[in-house]
Amino acid sequence: MELIKPRITDYHGVHKCQADLDFAIQFFNEDIPLYVDPFLLWKSPSQQDQALHTAITNSFNYLNYLLKKKREDAAVNILVNISECSEIGLGVSKTRKGLKIGEKQAQQVLDLFRNISEYGQFGFMHFEVIQLYISGISKDRVSDVACNYIKSFLIDYTVEQCEINGIPVEGVILDSIYGYKEHKLHLNQKVYLPVNPKSKSPIIFTPKRWLRYTPWINFDDY
Repeated sequence: MELIKPRITDYHGVHKCQADLDFAIQFFNEDIPLYVDPFLLWKSPSQQDQALHTAITNSFNYLNYLLKKKREDAAVNILVNISECSEIGLGVSKTRKGLKIGEKQAQQVLDLFRNISEYGQFGFMHFEVIQLYISGISKDRVSDVACNYIKSFLIDYTVEQCEINGIPVEGVILDSIYGYKEHKLHLNQKVYLPVNPKSKSPIIFTPKRWLRYTPWINFDDY
């Protein structure tokens, strides 16, 4: 019998509830309405989480370095390509497929470094504030950007959780993985991840301790 709104744990016979798992249980066919909140990494007592927040912040501020080096096209390319992360299954999409931002919107984000002297000189401490300045940039976009910057860690985390819980993985090709050491995108990377059994699209887990429905910095509260 085919499962209705199948979850990855149900499909693979993992008889554990969400409270017993470290990662957020995903549906195969639609997003779950939660978002990675970078602020939770920043305030976490875990040194690992704090280091990941630093990696996210430094990577975002590297875009300003590219602007100052007259490499605006490279900055736009990175920002466009990290603006969507369908593998994590977070948000409100009914198909687990979202759209990347366009070059015009990427330019608007980069203009914050040019037009606000504090960001241009010192960079962002919490890059989530971009949603207070740019129309169309909201919590789902912030979540996707954060996940893309630390996708390499999330891949390792996913494999670890699959080993713990007996979830099989398969070889897949990801469009890109951000390299923190080089601050560039590595394209067409083969990794091993759990997949949607029908579409064979890859799935990446996120720690549930990072997730909120409404991030600490958000446009609505502001």
